[in-house]
Amino acid sequence: MQELELRQKPTSAGADEPVRAAISTQRFTGAASLALVGGAWDTLDGLQETPMQERLWTESWLSASGTSDRLRVLWANAPCELPAIAAFVHHGGLSPSLMPAGAVELGEPVDLSRGGPAALGALCRALAREPHPIHLPRIVASSPTIAALRAAYRRRGVVRIAPAKPYPFVPLDASWVEPERHLSSRRRQDLRRAERHAARMGQMSYSFLAPSAEEAEAVLDEAFRVEAAGWKGRERTALSCDPVVGAFFRTYALGAARRGILRVALLRVGGRAAAMQLAVAQAGRYWLLKIGYDEAFAPASPGILLLRESLRYAAEQGHASYEFLGGVAPWIKPWTSEERATVSLSAYPMSLAGASALSGRAAASVIRKLRSRFS
Repeated sequence: MQELELRQKPTSAGADEPVRAAISTQRFTGAASLALVGGAWDTLDGLQETPMQERLWTESWLSASGTSDRLRVLWANAPCELPAIAAFVHHGGLSPSLMPAGAVELGEPVDLSRGGPAALGALCRALAREPHPIHLPRIVASSPTIAALRAAYRRRGVVRIAPAKPYPFVPLDASWVEPERHLSSRRRQDLRRAERHAARMGQMSYSFLAPSAEEAEAVLDEAFRVEAAGWKGRERTALSCDPVVGAFFRTYALGAARRGILRVALLRVGGRAAAMQLAVAQAGRYWLLKIGYDEAFAPASPGILLLRESLRYAAEQGHASYEFLGGVAPWIKPWTSEERATVSLSAYPMSLAGASALSGRAAASVIRKLRSRFS
Protein backbone atom coordinates (compact mmCIF):
# COMPACT_ATOMS: atom_id res chain seq x y z
CA MET A 1 0.00 0.00 0.00
CA GLN A 2 1.33 3.42 -0.91
CA GLU A 3 1.97 5.72 2.00
CA LEU A 4 0.80 9.29 1.64
CA GLU A 5 1.37 11.99 4.21
CA LEU A 6 0.38 15.65 4.25
CA ARG A 7 1.82 17.90 6.91
CA GLN A 8 1.26 21.65 7.32
CA LYS A 9 4.07 23.43 9.17
CA PRO A 10 3.60 27.18 9.66
CA THR A 11 6.79 28.83 10.83
CA SER A 12 7.04 30.46 14.25
CA ALA A 13 5.97 34.06 14.52
CA GLY A 14 8.41 36.89 15.06
CA ALA A 15 8.83 40.52 14.15
CA ASP A 16 7.57 39.73 10.68
CA GLU A 17 4.69 37.60 12.02
CA PRO A 18 2.10 38.35 9.28
CA VAL A 19 4.46 37.14 6.56
CA ARG A 20 6.09 34.23 8.39
CA ALA A 21 2.77 32.88 9.63
CA ALA A 22 1.65 32.49 6.02
CA ILE A 23 4.69 30.38 5.10
CA SER A 24 3.90 26.67 5.06
CA THR A 25 5.46 23.39 4.04
CA GLN A 26 3.91 20.12 2.97
CA ARG A 27 5.49 16.67 2.98
CA PHE A 28 4.51 13.74 0.76
CA THR A 29 5.86 10.22 0.54
CA GLY A 30 5.46 7.48 -2.02
CA ALA A 31 4.82 7.14 -5.72
CA ALA A 32 1.86 9.56 -5.77
CA SER A 33 3.99 12.46 -4.50
CA LEU A 34 4.98 13.91 -7.86
CA ALA A 35 1.41 14.07 -9.06
CA LEU A 36 0.42 15.96 -5.92
CA VAL A 37 3.08 18.66 -6.40
CA GLY A 38 3.17 18.54 -10.20
CA GLY A 39 1.16 21.70 -10.78
CA ALA A 40 3.30 23.71 -8.38
CA TRP A 41 6.53 22.31 -9.80
CA ASP A 42 5.44 23.14 -13.33
CA THR A 43 5.36 26.83 -12.37
CA LEU A 44 9.13 26.61 -11.89
CA ASP A 45 9.84 25.14 -15.34
CA GLY A 46 12.24 27.27 -17.33
CA LEU A 47 13.13 29.37 -14.28
CA GLN A 48 15.76 27.07 -12.76
CA GLU A 49 19.46 27.44 -13.45
CA THR A 50 19.93 23.82 -14.56
CA PRO A 51 17.83 21.08 -16.21
CA MET A 52 18.53 18.85 -13.19
CA GLN A 53 16.31 21.07 -11.00
CA GLU A 54 13.22 20.58 -13.12
CA ARG A 55 10.40 18.11 -12.63
CA LEU A 56 11.10 16.35 -15.94
CA TRP A 57 14.59 15.26 -14.83
CA THR A 58 13.35 13.77 -11.55
CA GLU A 59 10.26 12.20 -13.09
CA SER A 60 12.33 10.57 -15.85
CA TRP A 61 14.78 9.05 -13.38
CA LEU A 62 12.05 7.70 -11.13
CA SER A 63 10.34 6.10 -14.12
CA ALA A 64 13.56 4.52 -15.43
CA SER A 65 14.89 3.34 -12.07
CA GLY A 66 11.65 2.17 -10.50
CA THR A 67 12.36 4.05 -7.26
CA SER A 68 9.13 6.07 -7.00
CA ASP A 69 8.05 4.12 -3.92
CA ARG A 70 11.05 5.54 -2.01
CA LEU A 71 10.27 9.13 -2.94
CA ARG A 72 10.08 11.91 -0.34
CA VAL A 73 8.82 15.31 -1.53
CA LEU A 74 8.79 18.54 0.48
CA TRP A 75 7.04 21.62 -0.85
CA ALA A 76 7.27 25.13 0.64
CA ASN A 77 5.07 28.12 -0.10
CA ALA A 78 5.58 31.76 0.82
CA PRO A 79 3.43 34.83 0.06
CA CYS A 80 4.10 36.57 -3.26
CA GLU A 81 6.75 33.99 -4.23
CA LEU A 82 7.02 30.91 -6.36
CA PRO A 83 7.34 27.69 -4.32
CA ALA A 84 10.44 25.67 -3.50
CA ILE A 85 10.47 21.88 -3.88
CA ALA A 86 12.79 19.06 -2.83
CA ALA A 87 12.34 15.58 -4.32
CA PHE A 88 14.58 13.02 -2.62
CA VAL A 89 14.90 9.26 -2.82
CA HIS A 90 15.29 7.38 0.45
CA HIS A 91 18.41 5.18 0.49
CA GLY A 92 18.38 2.43 3.10
CA GLY A 93 21.18 0.32 4.53
CA LEU A 94 23.21 0.82 7.69
CA SER A 95 23.10 4.63 7.31
CA PRO A 96 19.76 5.63 5.74
CA SER A 97 19.80 8.97 3.92
CA LEU A 98 17.93 11.14 1.43
CA MET A 99 19.41 12.15 -1.93
CA PRO A 100 18.02 13.86 -5.05
CA ALA A 101 16.76 11.37 -7.63
CA GLY A 102 19.61 10.01 -9.76
CA ALA A 103 22.24 12.15 -8.03
CA VAL A 104 24.79 9.33 -7.74
CA GLU A 105 23.83 7.26 -10.75
CA LEU A 106 23.84 10.15 -13.25
CA GLY A 107 26.59 12.14 -11.54
CA GLU A 108 25.40 15.58 -12.61
CA PRO A 109 25.12 18.63 -10.31
CA VAL A 110 21.87 18.61 -8.32
CA ASP A 111 19.98 21.21 -6.33
CA LEU A 112 16.61 22.03 -4.87
CA SER A 113 13.99 23.53 -7.17
CA ARG A 114 13.89 27.11 -6.00
CA GLY A 115 11.28 29.84 -6.20
CA GLY A 116 11.79 32.80 -3.88
CA PRO A 117 14.19 33.12 -0.93
CA ALA A 118 11.50 32.82 1.75
CA ALA A 119 10.18 29.61 0.21
CA LEU A 120 13.73 28.25 -0.07
CA GLY A 121 14.41 29.03 3.59
CA ALA A 122 11.18 27.34 4.67
CA LEU A 123 12.01 24.29 2.56
CA CYS A 124 15.47 23.98 4.10
CA ARG A 125 14.03 24.30 7.61
CA ALA A 126 11.62 21.48 6.75
CA LEU A 127 14.54 19.36 5.54
CA ALA A 128 16.34 20.02 8.83
CA ARG A 129 13.37 18.49 10.64
CA GLU A 130 13.74 15.23 8.71
CA PRO A 131 15.21 12.39 10.82
CA HIS A 132 17.63 11.21 8.12
CA PRO A 133 20.76 12.91 6.74
CA ILE A 134 20.52 14.50 3.31
CA HIS A 135 23.30 14.31 0.73
CA LEU A 136 23.84 16.45 -2.36
CA PRO A 137 26.89 14.76 -3.91
CA ARG A 138 27.50 17.62 -6.33
CA ILE A 139 25.94 21.09 -6.16
CA VAL A 140 27.15 24.30 -7.84
CA ALA A 141 29.25 26.14 -5.27
CA SER A 142 27.47 29.46 -5.87
CA SER A 143 23.98 28.03 -5.22
CA PRO A 144 21.95 29.93 -2.59
CA THR A 145 20.76 26.53 -1.36
CA ILE A 146 24.06 26.05 0.46
CA ALA A 147 23.66 29.13 2.68
CA ALA A 148 19.98 28.31 3.23
CA LEU A 149 20.78 24.78 4.41
CA ARG A 150 23.57 26.01 6.68
CA ALA A 151 21.15 28.46 8.29
CA ALA A 152 18.43 25.83 8.63
CA TYR A 153 20.69 23.28 10.31
CA ARG A 154 22.20 25.78 12.75
CA ARG A 155 21.46 24.39 16.22
CA ARG A 156 19.62 21.53 14.52
CA GLY A 157 22.52 19.50 13.15
CA VAL A 158 25.81 19.57 11.26
CA VAL A 159 26.51 20.51 7.63
CA ARG A 160 29.66 19.20 5.96
CA ILE A 161 30.91 20.65 2.66
CA ALA A 162 33.82 19.40 0.55
CA PRO A 163 35.12 20.19 -2.95
CA ALA A 164 33.62 18.15 -5.79
CA LYS A 165 34.37 17.76 -9.49
CA PRO A 166 33.92 21.02 -11.46
CA TYR A 167 32.42 21.08 -14.92
CA PRO A 168 33.53 23.21 -17.88
CA PHE A 169 31.52 25.78 -19.78
CA VAL A 170 32.00 28.35 -22.52
CA PRO A 171 30.68 31.91 -21.99
CA LEU A 172 29.26 32.66 -25.44
CA ASP A 173 29.26 35.95 -27.31
CA ALA A 174 29.08 36.97 -30.96
CA SER A 175 32.68 35.88 -31.56
CA TRP A 176 31.65 32.24 -31.13
CA VAL A 177 29.86 32.19 -34.48
CA GLU A 178 33.45 31.60 -35.62
CA PRO A 179 34.62 29.06 -33.00
CA GLU A 180 38.04 28.58 -34.60
CA ARG A 181 38.99 32.11 -33.50
CA HIS A 182 39.25 30.75 -29.96
CA LEU A 183 41.70 27.97 -30.85
CA SER A 184 45.46 28.00 -31.14
CA SER A 185 46.93 27.89 -34.64
CA ARG A 186 47.92 24.25 -34.11
CA ARG A 187 44.37 23.30 -33.12
CA ARG A 188 42.96 25.13 -36.14
CA GLN A 189 45.33 23.17 -38.33
CA ASP A 190 44.18 19.93 -36.69
CA LEU A 191 40.56 20.82 -37.47
CA ARG A 192 41.34 21.54 -41.12
CA ARG A 193 43.16 18.21 -41.38
CA ALA A 194 40.22 16.37 -39.82
CA GLU A 195 37.81 18.10 -42.19
CA ARG A 196 39.88 17.10 -45.23
CA HIS A 197 39.98 13.51 -44.00
CA ALA A 198 36.20 13.47 -43.52
CA ALA A 199 35.64 14.96 -46.98
CA ARG A 200 37.65 12.11 -48.51
CA MET A 201 35.31 9.65 -46.78
CA GLY A 202 32.17 11.26 -48.22
CA GLN A 203 30.06 14.40 -48.38
CA MET A 204 29.69 16.06 -44.97
CA SER A 205 26.48 17.53 -43.57
CA TYR A 206 25.52 18.87 -40.15
CA SER A 207 22.01 18.72 -38.72
CA PHE A 208 20.72 20.53 -35.65
CA LEU A 209 17.30 19.17 -34.86
CA ALA A 210 14.57 20.30 -32.47
CA PRO A 211 12.30 17.30 -33.02
CA SER A 212 8.66 17.20 -32.04
CA ALA A 213 7.45 14.46 -29.73
CA GLU A 214 6.32 12.50 -32.79
CA GLU A 215 9.68 12.85 -34.54
CA ALA A 216 11.87 12.30 -31.49
CA GLU A 217 11.75 8.47 -31.31
CA ALA A 218 13.35 7.98 -34.73
CA VAL A 219 15.91 10.72 -34.12
CA LEU A 220 16.88 9.19 -30.77
CA ASP A 221 17.16 5.73 -32.32
CA GLU A 222 19.75 7.07 -34.75
CA ALA A 223 21.64 8.96 -32.03
CA PHE A 224 21.75 5.90 -29.77
CA ARG A 225 23.05 3.76 -32.66
CA VAL A 226 25.89 6.19 -33.32
CA GLU A 227 26.93 6.25 -29.67
CA ALA A 228 26.94 2.45 -29.49
CA ALA A 229 29.16 2.25 -32.60
CA GLY A 230 32.09 3.74 -30.67
CA TRP A 231 34.15 2.70 -27.67
CA LYS A 232 31.14 3.10 -25.39
CA GLY A 233 29.44 0.23 -27.18
CA ARG A 234 32.57 -1.90 -26.98
CA GLU A 235 32.90 -1.28 -23.24
CA ARG A 236 29.14 -1.69 -22.70
CA THR A 237 28.71 1.85 -21.33
CA ALA A 238 26.58 3.14 -24.22
CA LEU A 239 23.01 4.20 -23.51
CA SER A 240 21.68 1.26 -25.51
CA CYS A 241 23.67 -1.10 -23.24
CA ASP A 242 22.42 0.30 -19.93
CA PRO A 243 18.74 -0.49 -19.36
CA VAL A 244 18.29 2.08 -16.58
CA VAL A 245 20.40 5.05 -17.72
CA GLY A 246 19.40 4.43 -21.34
CA ALA A 247 15.72 4.43 -20.37
CA PHE A 248 16.25 7.62 -18.38
CA PHE A 249 17.79 9.53 -21.29
CA ARG A 250 15.15 8.32 -23.73
CA THR A 251 12.32 9.24 -21.36
CA TYR A 252 13.91 12.59 -20.55
CA ALA A 253 14.61 13.38 -24.21
CA LEU A 254 11.03 12.57 -25.24
CA GLY A 255 9.74 14.83 -22.48
CA ALA A 256 12.15 17.56 -23.56
CA ALA A 257 10.88 17.19 -27.14
CA ARG A 258 7.31 17.71 -25.93
CA ARG A 259 8.45 20.92 -24.25
CA GLY A 260 10.37 22.03 -27.34
CA ILE A 261 13.79 22.16 -25.62
CA LEU A 262 15.43 18.98 -27.01
CA ARG A 263 18.32 19.48 -29.40
CA VAL A 264 19.94 16.61 -31.33
CA ALA A 265 23.03 17.32 -33.42
CA LEU A 266 24.29 14.92 -36.09
CA LEU A 267 27.28 14.92 -38.41
CA ARG A 268 26.78 12.73 -41.47
CA VAL A 269 29.61 11.65 -43.73
CA GLY A 270 28.68 9.98 -46.99
CA GLY A 271 25.09 9.76 -45.79
CA ARG A 272 26.00 7.89 -42.60
CA ALA A 273 25.74 9.38 -39.12
CA ALA A 274 29.32 9.73 -37.85
CA ALA A 275 28.79 11.70 -34.61
CA MET A 276 25.92 12.71 -32.34
CA GLN A 277 25.07 15.03 -29.47
CA LEU A 278 22.06 15.12 -27.16
CA ALA A 279 21.43 18.53 -25.61
CA VAL A 280 18.71 20.76 -24.22
CA ALA A 281 18.21 24.51 -24.56
CA GLN A 282 17.18 25.72 -21.13
CA ALA A 283 17.50 28.94 -19.11
CA GLY A 284 19.28 30.67 -21.99
CA ARG A 285 22.02 28.04 -22.03
CA TYR A 286 22.93 25.09 -24.24
CA TRP A 287 23.36 21.97 -22.09
CA LEU A 288 25.38 19.13 -23.62
CA LEU A 289 24.11 15.86 -22.11
CA LYS A 290 25.54 13.05 -24.24
CA ILE A 291 28.03 12.67 -27.09
CA GLY A 292 29.20 9.78 -29.24
CA TYR A 293 30.76 8.89 -32.56
CA ASP A 294 31.09 5.92 -34.91
CA GLU A 295 34.63 4.55 -34.68
CA ALA A 296 34.61 3.83 -38.42
CA PHE A 297 35.08 7.58 -38.84
CA ALA A 298 37.62 8.03 -36.03
CA PRO A 299 40.48 9.26 -38.29
CA ALA A 300 38.31 12.28 -39.17
CA SER A 301 37.66 13.24 -35.51
CA PRO A 302 33.90 13.56 -36.14
CA GLY A 303 33.12 14.35 -32.51
CA ILE A 304 35.43 17.37 -32.52
CA LEU A 305 34.05 18.60 -35.84
CA LEU A 306 30.51 18.35 -34.49
CA LEU A 307 31.53 20.13 -31.29
CA ARG A 308 32.86 23.07 -33.29
CA GLU A 309 29.60 23.34 -35.22
CA SER A 310 27.44 23.00 -32.11
CA LEU A 311 29.36 25.85 -30.46
CA ARG A 312 28.65 27.92 -33.56
CA TYR A 313 24.98 26.90 -33.49
CA ALA A 314 24.60 27.77 -29.79
CA ALA A 315 26.13 31.21 -30.38
CA GLU A 316 23.90 31.84 -33.40
CA GLN A 317 20.86 30.91 -31.31
CA GLY A 318 21.80 33.57 -28.77
CA HIS A 319 22.59 31.29 -25.83
CA ALA A 320 24.58 32.87 -23.02
CA SER A 321 26.75 29.81 -22.43
CA TYR A 322 27.57 26.29 -23.56
CA GLU A 323 27.49 23.93 -20.57
CA PHE A 324 29.49 20.70 -20.94
CA LEU A 325 28.36 19.05 -17.68
CA GLY A 326 30.22 15.84 -16.81
CA GLY A 327 33.74 16.87 -15.93
CA VAL A 328 36.88 18.40 -17.40
CA ALA A 329 38.24 16.26 -20.24
CA PRO A 330 41.19 16.60 -22.67
CA TRP A 331 38.92 17.12 -25.70
CA ILE A 332 37.25 20.09 -23.99
CA LYS A 333 40.36 21.93 -22.80
CA PRO A 334 41.30 23.44 -26.21
CA TRP A 335 37.96 25.25 -26.23
CA THR A 336 37.73 26.66 -22.71
CA SER A 337 39.46 26.96 -19.37
CA GLU A 338 36.29 28.16 -17.63
CA GLU A 339 34.83 25.87 -14.97
CA ARG A 340 31.87 25.94 -12.63
CA ALA A 341 32.98 24.88 -9.16
CA THR A 342 30.85 22.32 -7.34
CA VAL A 343 30.87 20.96 -3.81
CA SER A 344 29.40 17.97 -2.04
CA LEU A 345 27.04 18.80 0.82
CA SER A 346 25.95 16.48 3.61
CA ALA A 347 23.58 17.63 6.36
CA TYR A 348 23.19 15.55 9.52
CA PRO A 349 20.24 16.24 11.86
CA MET A 350 20.35 15.86 15.63
CA SER A 351 18.81 12.40 15.53
CA LEU A 352 19.95 8.83 16.00
CA ALA A 353 20.20 8.35 12.24
CA GLY A 354 22.14 11.60 11.85
CA ALA A 355 24.58 10.77 14.64
CA SER A 356 25.11 7.26 13.27
CA ALA A 357 25.83 8.54 9.76
CA LEU A 358 28.16 11.27 11.01
CA SER A 359 30.15 8.85 13.19
CA GLY A 360 30.33 6.40 10.29
CA ARG A 361 31.70 9.13 8.05
CA ALA A 362 34.32 10.06 10.68
CA ALA A 363 35.36 6.42 11.05
CA ALA A 364 35.67 6.01 7.29
CA SER A 365 37.85 9.12 7.11
CA VAL A 366 40.20 7.77 9.79
CA ILE A 367 40.46 4.42 7.98
CA ARG A 368 41.30 6.16 4.68
CA LYS A 369 44.04 8.20 6.35
CA LEU A 370 45.54 5.12 8.00
CA ARG A 371 45.51 3.21 4.72
CA SER A 372 47.23 6.05 2.88
CA ARG A 373 49.84 6.34 5.64
CA PHE A 374 50.78 2.66 5.69
CA SER A 375 50.28 1.70 2.05
